[in-house]
Amino acid sequence: MFDLGLINGKIYRNAQFTHLDVYIEKDKIAEIISPDKKLDCKKTMDCSGKLIMPGFIDPHVHINLDLGEFKTSDDYESASKAAAFGGITTFIDFLEPINSVDEFDEKLQKKHKEAETSYIDYSFHTTVGNFKDDVGKLVETSFKNGIPSIKLFTTYSESNRRCSYGKIKEFIENSSLTDSLILIHAENDEIILNTNVDDETAVYESSRPAKSEIEEIEKLAQIVSELRGKIYIVHVTCGSSIELLREKYSQLLQNNLFIESCPQYFYLNKEIYESDSGRLYLLAPPLRSRDEQEKLKKNIASVNTIGTDHAPFTKEEKLRYNKASQVPKGLGSLEYSFSLMYNLFRESIIAKYTINPAIIHNLFPKKGIIQEGADADLVIFDPDKELIIDSGQSKSDYSAYEGIKIKGAVESTILRGQFIVENRKFIGTIKGQFIKRK
Repeated sequence: MFDLGLINGKIYRNAQFTHLDVYIEKDKIAEIISPDKKLDCKKTMDCSGKLIMPGFIDPHVHINLDLGEFKTSDDYESASKAAAFGGITTFIDFLEPINSVDEFDEKLQKKHKEAETSYIDYSFHTTVGNFKDDVGKLVETSFKNGIPSIKLFTTYSESNRRCSYGKIKEFIENSSLTDSLILIHAENDEIILNTNVDDETAVYESSRPAKSEIEEIEKLAQIVSELRGKIYIVHVTCGSSIELLREKYSQLLQNNLFIESCPQYFYLNKEIYESDSGRLYLLAPPLRSRDEQEKLKKNIASVNTIGTDHAPFTKEEKLRYNKASQVPKGLGSLEYSFSLMYNLFRESIIAKYTINPAIIHNLFPKKGIIQEGADADLVIFDPDKELIIDSGQSKSDYSAYEGIKIKGAVESTILRGQFIVENRKFIGTIKGQFIKRK
């Protein structure tokens, strides 16, 4: 007898939906069969009219991010609850930046402690700042702890987070030997530092202009074309960045260079910075022009994954100061990420939340797919349900998407065979686990 059967729904396999029933035993998918053959279960859920998908993976979140005066609103308990309502069953957070290998263990243990309250599974990316230590030793240490990905910045020299180009090349060259993945926040530091713009929200986008991303991504693509290795550009904001890569470096795409973007860049644009509430939408990189937004939509097929860059703050924190430089940067998107993007792109977006991040971030075939032996992480989704976005489950008291009406909503979320959310009600009896990625 199986523990749970999901019957009469359509399951997502091989990039299409098929009428099949899914049976779960303990924490694994045990059987996938035709709906005309019913099996005995302790519990059965009728999923007629619903879509059944692999649990979503968010490869880019910031939980308990400490910026000094400000700290992101969500801890692991609240962030994972919001994620579960959005169908996310695994997310990947970042260790605090380190400049030497001997800092790694302290940062890792700190994150492990924070994550003990998570309701969903989680992993981490190692993060470096102005790193001056042995690249090979850090990558080896990171791998031993189940973290095959290293994030670095090409900007933020003012806070000592910018990684030198000498070290960037070392990390990329090392990745060709070790199969590590190098995540890069790509903005040109010199362009940003030499942009003479008033410190006002209305013109904030001009302080980190589109060309700072476009030119930096081109520079990185050139390095990868010479050294090989694997890089993953986080939170790409500009459609022009993707067009450039397609035109000049198409051979790298899907092989050596992967693109992540976020819902905010598809739904919001820089015009909102001119409004009275513009400070609520400040983040880095900024929201872009309508033209770049439209180009981003047109090039969605070249985007490999959708992360949220989840980093919410409260209204009071976002509105505390008038100067743009003093406002904490970041938005919350976990709960509504998939529904927002499904509303725009329908079924073509699913792989960017499931199998793509699973493969790119070394979670496959444990995660990201509905097949026998995979973790029973599943989302039951009503494609016809209309939803008006509210502030949701996050500890932040607002959502950047409040009031937007979308079609398609997560009804239930299952982690390793247990309901976290069932028919839009929080169950939360299971605890998340750290997933070692190899």
